[in-house]
This record gives sequence, structure tokens and C-alpha cells, in this order.
Amino acid sequence: MGYADGGLAISIGVASLPFSMAAMFPTPKFQELARAYAEDTKGELIGCWAISEPDHGSDYMADITDPAISPQVKGVLEGDEYIVNGQKAAWVSNGTIATHAVLHVGLDPSKGMRGQGLAIIPLDLPGITRGKPLDKIGQRPLNQGEIFFEDVRIPKESMVFTPDMGIIEGSREMKISQVNGGMALVFAGLAKAAYDEAFSYASERIQGGVPINEHQNIKLKLFRMFNQVEAARAAARRMTLFNYGSLTPSGAHAVACKCLSTETAFQVASEAIQIHGGNGLTREYPVEKMFRDARASMIEDGVNESLMLGAFDWLK
Repeated sequence: MGYADGGLAISIGVASLPFSMAAMFPTPKFQELARAYAEDTKGELIGCWAISEPDHGSDYMADITDPAISPQVKGVLEGDEYIVNGQKAAWVSNGTIATHAVLHVGLDPSKGMRGQGLAIIPLDLPGITRGKPLDKIGQRPLNQGEIFFEDVRIPKESMVFTPDMGIIEGSREMKISQVNGGMALVFAGLAKAAYDEAFSYASERIQGGVPINEHQNIKLKLFRMFNQVEAARAAARRMTLFNYGSLTPSGAHAVACKCLSTETAFQVASEAIQIHGGNGLTREYPVEKMFRDARASMIEDGVNESLMLGAFDWLK
């Protein structure tokens, strides 16, 4: 899917999150929700991962216990319901079109970012409103936008994880492995697409009486691009085979592959534009779009530099 469109691939991947999580729980309510998603052939059920906030992005991925740094969206238990208030940032993928969300909400500010809970909720509850879709330079098929919560009442049973369960900090490496592992696959695909476009164009574009891939400098560019792409694809495959078949996935390898794939996609797409020359700057050719899509990938789902610093302690 990343080969076809990186942004749409992210949207489709995120769309299943509330429903796949619901399938983990044996309650009739969640089993019914998971079954409805599995049987939805019209795409009417769309999920989102409501995590980013105006003041919290990459630090949601960090193991922060400082009470001064805690989620902005907060929930207070009153009887059998949580009363939720706050705002999720404009970077929530599928934010303005989603029907359901996996919601990260602060329940115990004294524990910092560890004090968060996870709820599976529909987004038509009273008190929930949305912002406008972001107007971005890249990954434009990926809808992203704000979600606002004003005295939203969430049933207690919808809060599937709470801070006292010890799940949030214990699952941090698992979560990063899944999210960044998926990013590695998607953008290894985008890198391959940019390389293929460059190779095809260089075989057809005539300069100096021959296709430009007969010129030495273009041959060198294309081979370096091939080398980068195959390294990213091989690493992503190896990481995926291990992590998805292991009860103890490697967060360090997932982060390494996410960074390698996204940076490779950006570099290869940039070289693809260079090979296209002036044509690469026009919308007539897809490489300019691939370049814009790849640029976003080094920021989303954790800024690469922050991810690497956070994953350093997992190195073995």
C-alpha cells in the first residue's frame, strides 16, 4: 500500500485500531463492535488513534513520570462514567472522518504520561466536536484533524486500560514496535515506488542522443538508489518477521527500520526529482508528490530523532 500511496496506507492502517483492540476483550459490547467492523463492506466504520495533543506529540512515546508533564485530555471518574475534557491535536489521523477512536486520556496526573488510560469510544457522543481537516504539503489523502471533548461522558467499561493496571508503561515497547514497524513497511514501499519512477523515466528521456540512463552520472545515481531501497526493504522484512512472530518484539529494531525507511524514501524521492530535472518539479510526474509524502514520514508517529533517543536504552 505504501508503494501506491503512503498517506492512504496510513489512513487504512489506523482505521482498524479501535475495532482490532475491541476484539481483544470478551464483553458483548466490544465483540459486537469488532464483528460489525469485520462485516462492514461499505467502509462505514472508520477508526482513529486519538493520541497527539497541542502540547504533546513525541513525549507520548516517552516514559515520563513528571507530574508537570501529563496529558491535556483528562478524565475524572464520577460513578460509572468518566467525564472527559480537553483537545486532541490536528494531527489525529482520520480525526475528522472517524466513527470510533482509541482515546488516550489522562486519569492520574501525579504519574505524568504514565497516568494515562485507554478508552474505545464512538465519536458521536454528546460533547465531541471536530476541527477542519489539515491542509498539508504531503500525504494529503490522509485525513487529519482536531477532536474536542467538552464534558463528554464515557462509560466506565469503555476504559479498557487504567494507570493502576501497569499496562501503559509495560506496553510501550510493544506499541512502538507495532506502530513503527508498520511505518517501516509503508515507506520502504514508497522508496521503491520513487526508484521505479526514476528508473523508468531515465530509460525513456533522451539527452545527447541517448536515454539518460546511458550517462555515467545517472547510472551511479540509480544504482545508489537501488542499494538504499533494497537495504530498507530487507531490514523492514527481517524486523517484521521477528516482531510479528515474537511475544517480546524489539522496539529498537522497529525504530531503526522506521528511521531507515523514511529517510531512504525522502532521499530516493529527492534523487528521483533530480533525475527528472525540471519535469520532476511539476505535478505531471508523481515524484514530486512522493517527495512531499516522504518528508512527512520523518515526523509522524514519532519524530525520528526522538524515537532514536527513546529506543537507545533497548539496544542489546
